[in-house]
Amino acid sequence: MPRLLMLTVPGLEVVSDWRAVHDRLLDDFPGITDVLATTITATLLIVHEGDADVDAWLEGISDGILSRRLSAGNVPRVRTQAARAATSGPGGSDGRATVALPPAVHTS
Repeated sequence: MPRLLMLTVPGLEVVSDWRAVHDRLLDDFPGITDVLATTITATLLIVHEGDADVDAWLEGISDGILSRRLSAGNVPRVRTQAARAATSGPGGSDGRATVALPPAVHTS
């Protein structure tokens, strides 16, 4: 029986990233039967059978987004936290700490 998993990935641009993510997940994970775009910001609906391997799926999503952005030539330049700390002290040049948010996972 198919199961649904709603996955929110901070930084995902559903309109532009969906096709690459859809194709990558369907190619790499036979248990995934469909990946649907939603109108909820940065959120996909994954239709799958069997156990959800969310960590592997997130890696596939990241790879799909990166490959799409590289092929489109629009990868933003991002300084890592380590580079910011080395050049401007803790938290970067604006003094604010940078926090990576984990994705939200909703199952049904």
